[in-house]
Order: sequence, then structure tokens, then C-alpha cells
Amino acid sequence: MSHRKKFALTATLIIIAVYWMLFPVRVEIQTPRLGIPVIARAGEHIRPVIKTSVPFYYPSLRWRLDDGDNQYTLQAGSSHSGLSNKTITLKLPENIRPGAYSLLAESGKDTVIAQRKTVHIIDSVPEDFSLVQLADLPTLGGDESGDALLQQIIREINIINPNVVLFTGDIAYGGSWDQYRRLTEAMAMVDAPVIAVAGNHEYEGWAGYLHYFTKAYHAVDFGRYKFISLNSGHSRDQMTQSQFQWLREQFQHLQGKIPIVQIHHPLHHKEGQHGYVHVNADKLVALFKQYHVPIVLSGHWHGDMVFDERGEERHDTWDFPGTPYVATTTAGADLREAYSASPLHHGYRLIRLKNAKLVSYTYDYDGDGQRDAAASIPVGKLNVTYHADDTVSIHNDLNEYLPNAKVTLRVADVKTAFQPTHGKVVRHWRRNGEQLVDILVDLPPNSTTTIGLEASAQESGE
Repeated sequence: MSHRKKFALTATLIIIAVYWMLFPVRVEIQTPRLGIPVIARAGEHIRPVIKTSVPFYYPSLRWRLDDGDNQYTLQAGSSHSGLSNKTITLKLPENIRPGAYSLLAESGKDTVIAQRKTVHIIDSVPEDFSLVQLADLPTLGGDESGDALLQQIIREINIINPNVVLFTGDIAYGGSWDQYRRLTEAMAMVDAPVIAVAGNHEYEGWAGYLHYFTKAYHAVDFGRYKFISLNSGHSRDQMTQSQFQWLREQFQHLQGKIPIVQIHHPLHHKEGQHGYVHVNADKLVALFKQYHVPIVLSGHWHGDMVFDERGEERHDTWDFPGTPYVATTTAGADLREAYSASPLHHGYRLIRLKNAKLVSYTYDYDGDGQRDAAASIPVGKLNVTYHADDTVSIHNDLNEYLPNAKVTLRVADVKTAFQPTHGKVVRHWRRNGEQLVDILVDLPPNSTTTIGLEASAQESGE
């Protein structure tokens, strides 16, 4: 070996050694994340992706799932490594209970890399499938009124008990690190899997968005469904060619799955409106028509509007042929009358599918017995009151029947067998030393339902 090559090799080794001492190896889980979850059944495989700060160096990791009550060790299988990313195949235990789990990776004795509520275990995908969508969240921090409003919305979502929740952009106005911290703490309170995508306001703090959510656009499988989240905020209302090509590949490999799309900026607009996708919008609409997308969900306008696939705004009915293009009112930002076909209100949208067919996505706002053409659900009409006798009342002031709504009760006497006065128990768990039960109950529209626990027939001697 020549002196020049020896010198170069020595210099390289010195640089690597200095880099190693000054910059210790950092490992993070890229996916799954809160906002990009994995949804799977017991016994299936999941494939988290890790990123390291040192190229080609991947420490040995031990993987676990933790739901606060139980921990499960995951068996590692095959892996695929790149320059600084590695995909690892993990097998879920056959006996793991359904629920939301944090994914933990241990390296050495003390290092634990945790991502909260990123793995959701399900028994099956129900025929009656529901999702909630919200966008344009209230500003978090400041006088904390925005935090309180978002917490109210999340409480209502947990009562509705959807299968998945979509956060469709402008979820952290201003994009400060404190706002992202508050946002992710709130999102972690949602019981259902949360799927998030950026809006234009996330670009005011893009480094924070990538730190917490890692990807600008992505796809999440949920049984027979594929939730596709697109980024329209990067060049303000545009769709890049690279993202469009990625999307086309997603559709080409659906393998029978039903695609549901969220994108912050609407694809259609009426004359005089601003803030819609300008580039590649026609190609997107053609692609969605080709693959029979049941619904395309957006925000940005801070009002409710619905268009058909030809770009015509629909005031007459919500139930028309083809894909509905739906803009949902703001969850907490300013309201804009010029961009709303429904009465102005803060709210969110409840979408129902049955056997993969769209059943409803609007709300009977005026109470005439017919769903409005565009309206979403207003905030503040779904509340819970806890009573001193350990009963709870659910007040459903919506013009909406809510099947399988969920409420949590405290178990006062853990030694007594019990049954709920209404509904059925689906989970028995602990929190901060308390014994709790989750109960599913059907809520008629404009009703109050009070639920308690009573001794079972065996305990009462019947």
C-alpha cells in the first residue's frame, strides 16, 4: 500500500473515531409513529423502520409492546438495511390483546426508544366501519383556550368510538415546538388509531413536524382499507410530480384494498375561491375516479363544502354517484362564511361505511330528518357527566344515532361480579390504581342515557 493510501486510510479512521466520540450514536423509530400507526392482528408481522446517526451502524435492539398494563416481547426476523435506515420484521404474539400499544426498543441496559400508541391491535375489521376527520385545529398554547377546545373534541371522538381518526392538516398553527408537544400529547389521548398529514401552516415549523411525524405523505393499511395521506402544503396548494408518481404506485398495488384519501387543500373550487390544489389536480381526480375512491377529505377553507367529481358544488343532496370531494369545517380556527355551505360552526366530520360502501358523511344540522348536503358535526353537543354514585350520564344532543358509543366507568367494588345497566363491557383495565371498564352502548339522537354497574345475577342470588 502506498504512503498516500496509508495516510488517507489513517485520516479516515481518525475522523471516524473523533466523530464517534463527539457524536454518540442516536437511534430513532421512523415508523410507526403517532400519526402514522401500524394496525394489525395478533400473530401478524409489523415492520418498523429505524434511523441511526452513524451510517451503516445498527445496534442490536430488543423490542416490546406496552399498553400500560401488559408488555409483550416481539420476535425479530428478517431485516433490510440502507445507509442510515433499517427495516426490521417483528412478529406479533398470538395471545396479544386488542388495544393501543407503545412500541419500545431497548439497546444496551438503559436505552429505551418509545413511540406512544403507535401499534393498534384489532380483532377484525367490522362491516360497519366509521372514521372521524378534523382539520384546522385551534391554536395551542397561549391562553390555553385552544387546548381546552381540542380536548373537548377528543372527548367527543372517544365517545363516538370510530375505527380511525384523520387529522387533515393545519394541526399546529405557527409550528412551534411547544405547539407540537401539546398537539402530540392531545393526539395520544385519542383511543382510535390517529392518521395525520401536514397543511400549509405546518411549514411555518417544518422541522418540528418532521421531528414528530417524520413523513410528509404516507399510506396506512387497516384491513380492507388503505388510508392515503397526501401533502399539498409544501409549495402552497401544489402536488409535485414525485408525490404523484408515489401515489400512482400506491394505487397500482392496492391488492383489493379500498383507498380513502385525505389532503389538506381541496381539489375542486367554485369561482372566486382560493386555496385549492392547482398543479396535477385534474390528474388526481382522474386517478381517484379510475380506482373508485369512496371519498376524498380536505380542510383548509374553515367551512363545509361538497363537490362531485365533475367539480360541481352540491347543495341538493349528499348522496350522488361518484366520489364526493369534501371540505370539513375548522375544528377551532376562524370561521369563513364565504367557504361554507352549512351554518358556521366549529366541528368535525363523521364518515360511515358499510361493507366498504360509503353510507354517510354529512349531518342533519337543521333537524328536519334529512342529512344536509354538506354539514359536519358541531362541537359541544356530546358530553358526559360523572355522578357521585359511580354512574355516568351521556348527553347526546346531536340529531345523530350513535351505535356502539363508548363510556368508561370506575369499578367501586372489584370483588363483586357486575354488569352494566345499559350496553356491554368490552374492556376491564387499570389507570393510576383505579379499576375501570369500557362499556359500549347505543345512543339515540337527542337523548340522555345513564349507565351504572350492578351486581350480576349470580352475585345478587337470582
